[in-house]
Amino acid sequence: MDDAVMPSPAREMQNGDADMSRRSASPSRAALNVLGSAGTGRTEMQPFPHVLLPEALAPSVYATLEQRFPTMETILAGRRADAENAAVRLSAVDVLANDNIDQVWRDFFAFHGSADFWQAIVRVFGDEMRRAYPHLEGRVGRKLEDFRVGLRGTDQPADVKLECQFVMNTPSSTTSSVKTPHVDKRQTVFSGLFYLRNENDISEGGELELYRWKRDPRFLTYRMTLPRDVEHVASVAYGRNTMIGFLNSAQAVHGVSPRGPSIVPRRYINLIAELPFHLFAAPYISVPARLWHWREAGQIRRRQVAGEY
Repeated sequence: MDDAVMPSPAREMQNGDADMSRRSASPSRAALNVLGSAGTGRTEMQPFPHVLLPEALAPSVYATLEQRFPTMETILAGRRADAENAAVRLSAVDVLANDNIDQVWRDFFAFHGSADFWQAIVRVFGDEMRRAYPHLEGRVGRKLEDFRVGLRGTDQPADVKLECQFVMNTPSSTTSSVKTPHVDKRQTVFSGLFYLRNENDISEGGELELYRWKRDPRFLTYRMTLPRDVEHVASVAYGRNTMIGFLNSAQAVHGVSPRGPSIVPRRYINLIAELPFHLFAAPYISVPARLWHWREAGQIRRRQVAGEY
């Protein structure tokens, strides 16, 4: 090799230092934990157990994630955005296998699909989980802290499977709600939403709304509720670096307020802890009641692009 192109030891050291600097600049797993600051948040029991963290991550960590958020095309993964204000998701198994998604986001997804994140969930919600589901540990045969954890969409043997999803609600030219009051799937024990509002998003609405029942729970398809059956208790603004996590049950009714026209998508991370069995009953509304309230049932919305589940 010619001396003119041979790298000097000093230059090699400088390059190595630069690489090390870049590696050290990447947030640690602990810094990526959206429940890491739960001790400083506002924990509420009404209308159902939840924790709200208005600044979930350190500003520098959030800025890194925001800067490297994937494009709509990446999250669509070949699907078409064929509806306005409709949900499109990309799950952890697909994110972790996609080299086109920035490593910091793959680290984020790896953490939130790990046993460490389950321990964070148990730290925050373990007491309420035991109160709501006193037979859960007996059915599984282990304490919550000892549950085997796997990633949803894999064949890993597990007592609880975690999911972490990119979600975007597509831009819209009109005002609409992406999802009216409902509860999450009956096998879901924990749900979390980490909001990453685009700084150019000037739309109004799109808040998470929390409800309580005015009667005994009853549901339509997809665990949706009639608006007359619930009352609005609180709202969580769709903001930047905002995390809300809650214990799922038949009482955990929530929805999204109508969102005004917007040229940018509504962005968030969906977090799920799912068991291999149902946790609660979700009785259906009787056929006569459905017919009686058919006009009101027509107000219910669940919008998603083709190919979503």
